[in-house]
Amino acid sequence: MRRPALIEFLVLMTPVIRWVYDAIACMEIPVKMRLLAALIFLPVTAWAQQSAKPTPASPSTLADRSSAVNKPASQILDENRSSIAVIVAAGNTSLKLGTGFFVRSTGLLLTNFHVVEGMDMVGVKTPGTNGVLWAKKATGFDLDNDLVLLEVETKGTKPVSLGDSDQARVGEQIVVVGNPEGLEQTVSNGLLSGIRELDGRRLFQISAPISEGSSGSPVFNSRGEVIAVVVSSLESGQNLNFAVPINYAKPLFSVTTEEEISSLPKRSRSDAQPGNGNTSGASTADPAKLAVQVMSKIADEIRACEGLSEVVPTKEKKPRYYHIHWDPPTDVRFDVRPSDSLVAPFQGIVEFSIYSGASLYYSRTADEAASAPDSSMVSSTFRYRYFYRINGSEVRLDYRTAFDKRTGDWGLVQGKSDMCWDRVGNQ
Repeated sequence: MRRPALIEFLVLMTPVIRWVYDAIACMEIPVKMRLLAALIFLPVTAWAQQSAKPTPASPSTLADRSSAVNKPASQILDENRSSIAVIVAAGNTSLKLGTGFFVRSTGLLLTNFHVVEGMDMVGVKTPGTNGVLWAKKATGFDLDNDLVLLEVETKGTKPVSLGDSDQARVGEQIVVVGNPEGLEQTVSNGLLSGIRELDGRRLFQISAPISEGSSGSPVFNSRGEVIAVVVSSLESGQNLNFAVPINYAKPLFSVTTEEEISSLPKRSRSDAQPGNGNTSGASTADPAKLAVQVMSKIADEIRACEGLSEVVPTKEKKPRYYHIHWDPPTDVRFDVRPSDSLVAPFQGIVEFSIYSGASLYYSRTADEAASAPDSSMVSSTFRYRYFYRINGSEVRLDYRTAFDKRTGDWGLVQGKSDMCWDRVGNQ
């Protein structure tokens, strides 16, 4: 708000007024005259400066601004009910459930590619409607990021508001609206708990609970903008769910070509080629059997890992020595599961235990500490689960988890390690 002209004038004249007062004070004028000048000039300048200060915003005004930015989950759902749909995709012998959301008023619906992959018919149902809308064509797809844009036979749809996923920050609140197990308009909230790099692409790790049928669900930020698309979850990890940043989908909106749903490319799992070892013809024709063979080899390599010991000095003038040791892996098990991941058609899991101990020695040299008999001061057995991406005969370590005895949960293992069992499948 603009200040009155009188106040503007007095603020500008304040230095001049002070100069006049100082000049009078230096002159040989009776004290009474100087007091009179002080009584006239100083209150006027103080009043002008006080009036020039900006008026702070009231708490109610600040609250109004904050509420305009951060929307509760119920408001986000109300504003986007008609924009989020259940997807039922049918093939000759299979049926898939998923979620999609409209990104254009012309009926363009975004979802995961794996939801419609290999399907012949795709039906779409929006809340409050009894009929089924059909999507017969795709106007764009991205296999690397598991995205497809469908053209639904309807007009006048309400699109969601799209955000900028590059501005998303770890720790911010998110809301997911999906259709798990076909239960329409299910709302879950959580955090953007991590931003992961995978083969040069980013993935958002989210803590909002995800179930089957939620693939393709929009992930909203607190302003009600879609910043990601739910793509996968890990059955063995509590709330380990992932979403593709929405900015990866935006180039699809400018694609002008159309393709029949039944003509979309199929990432055939039988295309996997065997390794150089001796593999039977039956195994090479079955990608699931090949995945089992690959993970069996990974498990054998982990079983073959030797233990490790290390002597570490303390940071003292006369150092003592810690003798830390890790025993070879025990109780090694593995499993193979089909995966809807955008990376590979199968997921391998190896679970194993490691016994580790540490001893403190008052030895004079590191060699003495290394040769001293084991008398572990601290020891424990750790249980690990390592997850691998399998594509044919190719396998790569994806991430690691460890069991926390205090909480009873599996948590992500951060950081790099040069242990033998960490190098398997990670070279």
